[in-house]
Amino acid sequence: MKKLQHHLMLIIGLFLAMLLTGCFCTQKVEVLPKSLPNATLGTPYYAEIKILDGIVMDDFFSYHIKPARSGLELSSSYFTPNSSYNYLKVEGIPKVTGTITIKFSGLTYGTMCPGVEFDKTYTIKVEE
Repeated sequence: MKKLQHHLMLIIGLFLAMLLTGCFCTQKVEVLPKSLPNATLGTPYYAEIKILDGIVMDDFFSYHIKPARSGLELSSSYFTPNSSYNYLKVEGIPKVTGTITIKFSGLTYGTMCPGVEFDKTYTIKVEE
């Protein structure tokens, strides 16, 4: 009887540990900075973006820049085995005036907690 009671307590303890661990898995990815600086037509532009609180999966990262021939490009700042898309750079020479929109989204690797989806939209105003 004591052995059964011991096993039951062990099962309940493991269940509670897993339940509490799941409650703490509310990880949210933070993308910094909150906004990018404005640009000047024909002048070289450079800005850095950091994606924190998770390692971005290369296969699930995508981006789009509008207008397509804006002169700006988004790329990884540097490649390391564990953080290739966590550090990004926006660079180039703006070729259009008005607003350039950069949208990207991705997914982080999961560990004890599941991976997290994220997306971010930046707008850059280009003036003459």
